[in-house]
Amino acid sequence: KWDQEAIKWVHDSVKGSPVILEAHLGQYHWGSRVSVYTGLPTVIGWPWHQIQQRTDYSYLVDERVDDVREIYETTYDERALELLRKYRVQYVVVGDLERITYAGAGLSKFEKLGKKVFENRRTAIYKDDWH
Repeated sequence: KWDQEAIKWVHDSVKGSPVILEAHLGQYHWGSRVSVYTGLPTVIGWPWHQIQQRTDYSYLVDERVDDVREIYETTYDERALELLRKYRVQYVVVGDLERITYAGAGLSKFEKLGKKVFENRRTAIYKDDWH
């Protein structure tokens, strides 16, 4: 329900094709739910297509997975900002999936790094103030 409300807000409010950041899960798990239902690009979605079709560059998929984890988990604002800028992220999703996947104090940094543009009881979306 909470993610569904967030996805509806994205459909109604976000213009263009900005990059969103959301939790990444392994193959055949329910990650990239905002990207899937909005069509917006995300830093790393379902990686198998990229690994299969671009074998020589599969290390870049692993790098993105690691970078997404680091963005969510790091407590160093400057490192998070560096990675957010690297991928041109404009929206960050923090919901139950992110809290389960990326435990720790790192999630709270988005309160000061971005502007909260959506919030319900379990999901928040932050817009970039880092560009």
